[in-house]
This record gives sequence, C-alpha cells and structure tokens, in this order.
Amino acid sequence: MLQNDYFKIIIDNLSTAVLLAESVYDKKNVLVDFKITYMNESFLKMTKDLLKEGEVFSDFKTRLSPALAWFETAQEALLKKTILSETIYSYNFSKWFQITINCVCDNTIAVTFSDVSKAKEYEHALTQQNQKLESLASELAENRANLDTQLKSIQSLNTQLLFSAYHDSLTDLYNRSWLNTAIREISREQKCSNEKFGILLFDIDNMKDINDSRGHTAGDELIKQVATILRMFESKNTIPTRFGGDEFILLLKNIKNRNEAMNISKKVLGFMNAEGIGISGGISVYPDDSEKYDDLLKFADMAKLEAKKKGKNNITGFQSLMQEKFLSKLNIETKLSRAMVEKNFQLYYQPQFYTQSEKLRGFEALLRWYDDELGWISPEQFVPLAEETHLVIPLGNWVLDTALRTLSEWEQRFDFDGIMSVNVSPIQFCQDDFIPKFLHKIDFYKITPRHLEIEITEGVLIENVESVIAKLNEVKNLGIGISLDDFGTGYSSLRYLQMLPLTTLKIDKSFIKNIATESNIAEGILTLVSKMGLDTIAEGVEREDQLEILKKFNCNTIQGFLRGKPMQKNLCDRLLGGDLSALITINNS
Repeated sequence: MLQNDYFKIIIDNLSTAVLLAESVYDKKNVLVDFKITYMNESFLKMTKDLLKEGEVFSDFKTRLSPALAWFETAQEALLKKTILSETIYSYNFSKWFQITINCVCDNTIAVTFSDVSKAKEYEHALTQQNQKLESLASELAENRANLDTQLKSIQSLNTQLLFSAYHDSLTDLYNRSWLNTAIREISREQKCSNEKFGILLFDIDNMKDINDSRGHTAGDELIKQVATILRMFESKNTIPTRFGGDEFILLLKNIKNRNEAMNISKKVLGFMNAEGIGISGGISVYPDDSEKYDDLLKFADMAKLEAKKKGKNNITGFQSLMQEKFLSKLNIETKLSRAMVEKNFQLYYQPQFYTQSEKLRGFEALLRWYDDELGWISPEQFVPLAEETHLVIPLGNWVLDTALRTLSEWEQRFDFDGIMSVNVSPIQFCQDDFIPKFLHKIDFYKITPRHLEIEITEGVLIENVESVIAKLNEVKNLGIGISLDDFGTGYSSLRYLQMLPLTTLKIDKSFIKNIATESNIAEGILTLVSKMGLDTIAEGVEREDQLEILKKFNCNTIQGFLRGKPMQKNLCDRLLGGDLSALITINNS
C-alpha cells in the first residue's frame, strides 16, 4: 500500500492508469507471483472494480488480457531493474493498451496502462493506406508493364500493318500501293535533278495455261520463283514490285537513257529464260515518254502488248507510234459497237474458179465495213477487235444469216450449183450452242448442204480438241464442206491436216506471192494435200504466171484479183444470170 500521501495524491491525479504490485515469494524464497498493492483513480475508473488490491497477477491476467505474460514480464523488469513495455489488445475493454512495467524498488513494480487505441486505429488506417498504396503502386507498375507490352504489341502490329500495306503477301515484294506512292515521290526528285527513271512492266507468258493444267498452287510457286529472280537485281536504284496477278514492275531509277533500261531488262529476261520462264514486257521512260505516272503505266502496257504480238518472251520499248495505234484501235472498237447496232456491215462475195476449166466454183462471203469518218476499215483491223470483245459472236451470226439467205435465193433464182464459203470465227465455233443454231439456220433457209462450206482457222484447236473435232464431224456428216483457211501461217502443222475432218485446204497468199521464185514449197504442199484427198484453193492469185504454175501443180481452185475481186450481191446476181461483164465491171473498179 502506498505510504506517502504526497505521492499518492500525485499518482491519483495522473490521467494514466497505474497499479503497484509487490513480489510474492514461497517458503523457499522463490519469486512466484506479484500482488496488487495499489491502484490509482484512473486505473479504478478504467477497470471499474474489475481488479482489487491484494489480487495476484496469476489471478487477473485473463481479465485484462492473456496476450501479455504478466508474471514473466514483471519478473524480468524486477530482476533486471529495467523498464519493459508492450502494446496489447484487451477484448474485455475493446481497447489497445501500452503496458509499461517498471521496477520502482527491490520488491515493487509499477504497471502503467496507456490507452493507445486511437494511435492504433491511426496506425491501422495508415497501414491499410500503405497497403493500398503498395497495392496501387503494384497495380500501377503492372499496368505500366502491361501498357509497355501493349505499346510494343501495337508498334509491332503497326509495323506488320505497314508492311502488309506496302508489300505483296505472296512474294513479300513491294506492291502497287507502294509503287503508286514511290513513283510520285521519285518523279518530284527526278524533276529537280533532271534524272530519268524507267518502268519495266512484264507478265509471265502462258500463265493461264499453267494455272489450268497444273493448278493455281503451281502458278503461285512460279510467281514466287519470278520474285526470287527479281531480288537478284534489287538495289537502291533497281526496285522490284508485284503489280498484281502475274504482272511485275521493275522500277529503274537514275538511268541515263532508254538503252540502259533496255539492257537491264534484257538481263532480267535472260535470267528468267535460264530458269525456263518466259516473260513479255514493255518499257516506258520518265520524262521522255511522259511525266505522268498513269501515262507511263499505260505506255509500258502498250509496249508489253506489242512484245506479245511479236511472239512473246520479249521486251519492247514504248514508241509514240504505239499510242497512235492504240488510239486508232480504241476508236475502231468504239465504232464497232455502234456499227453492230446500226447494222453498218456488208457482205461482199469473191468468186472462186476451177484452175483448169476456169469455171465458177462458187463464192467466199467476205465481211466489209465502211465508216463515214474512217472510210473502208480492213477486216484485219476490226475482226481481231471483234474477237477480243466477243462481238464476233453476234457479228458471225449476222454473217451466217446473210450468207445463207443469199445462198437460198441463188439456189431458187439461178439454180445455183456452186459453193458458198463462209468464215466462222474460232470463238463463235467453240460456243456450246453453235451446232444447234447452225443446223437451225440451214433448216430455216432450206439450203442444199453440199452448197455450203465453212472456213475455219487452226485457232479452233486452242480449245478442247476432241470437242472441236466432234463438232466438225457433225458438220461434215451433213454434207457441208470444211475448209482450213490461211494454211502456212501461224502455227500450221501437217498434224492438223490429219486430225481435222477437212474437205478443202486454202493455201495462204503469202505462198502464192513468190511462187514463181519459190515454187518448190507450193508444189510440195499441193502434192501432199492432193495425196490426202483434199481440194486445194490458192488465195491471192493476181498474175498470169502464178496461175500457170498453179495449173502445172494441179491446184484445184484459185481465188484472187486475177479472175475476180470481192463483189456486192447485185453484181453476183448479174454474174449468175450469165452477165460476165459483171466481172469486168468489178475488176476495173
């Protein structure tokens, strides 16, 4: 019990809860516990008579807090003459206390209780806040890492998109989009430096045949092979691009002239040919040909088409004459469609005569076209265009109708016993419905089949050969003649003479022109064809010496200006009516 009233007054007035306890020893003088000897007013107020003087630590420790080893801590403070402090939580008081145990004399300790609940709450709040900040910091770091990853992914994607935007997916060469941008930039650069650049535009020969026969996978492999060869030429001034499909463009920067572009292009052609690849290409040069990119492409394409006309596997430079031919072709093509609608075509008929008897064999129906602006337009100009645009199909139907109508009229009016020969385009003949329509026309006009002969060219064999031969046999079985036109030109072969069910062979005028000096070729052809049982017609006979040689070689029939030019129907009518002056009239015109 506290003896000094002065100190008691001081302790009782402290706001801190204080209790005093003295050591308790057993009979062997061993410290076994501590007994409360005094509690100040603050302690009593705090504990509300929970503890009483005289109680020992071992009895009340569970009432305050079992979290603290009361006896052991007090014992340590007493024996070491030191101050020990520990913060505990009391569930009975629902508070945090800071317990301080202090040795005040040899056998007495003072225990103070300080309410640190608010500090603990603050500490807890601070801890939570710190944890939250740490979590936010961790989340921020993670987000930053994710953002970095996303940015890298976006950059990678942008790089891929940029590559895809300007590169061809099959070959990885630059594509048309890149080329469009690059050439306009190069044009500005070259204009400032007065340098030239060239465009080699080429495609792979017979690509359609490769795709059709070997499949598109093989076609793709060929395209990749071409790209690999082009990369051998790649440099800062020579840039290969895939323009689309099987078309490529080699951009040739900083060249001196067209010859330099041609030399590089010929080397490319040589490397391609060394790998068994044929290409056809055209060259245009900036600014010689044009300062406009679209024109350069157009001119290079014109030159490429010219290379194909020369037999493919070639490189041709653009010339202004090509543009004139192109514009002329375009003009004729435009007029061709209008002429079909307005029915501006005419049929002329060129007589054919037996060589020995000089009697009339018949006529070949020839298509003619007169335009008010262009005058007479050669079939060599407009027929290929009609075939390109497939206008040859309706045009060919009109020719057949007109020729058969005329033949029917001649049979009835003049008891005509000759032959009407009509040209049939390969495109027209290869139509699926050609035979049914053809047979319908024959039946409609009620003509004698043996009076009709159709003229074909070897172009019909471009399509399915077996189907073509089957159609020709169907025609021949009706008694209609089949004549092979222009023999000796293009890709003529004696093999075709054996394959096709022909009745007549027309020898091209190119053989007849020089027959006087090159008679061996014509004689050989005529002899061979005669042994095959075919009739022969020599085209383009214009001189008497040609006629005499053809008689000597036993050529069956002649056709040409020597005996008769192409005639309008009214003159043919006169001739069939016995008026031979019709021939004189047309030959003198």
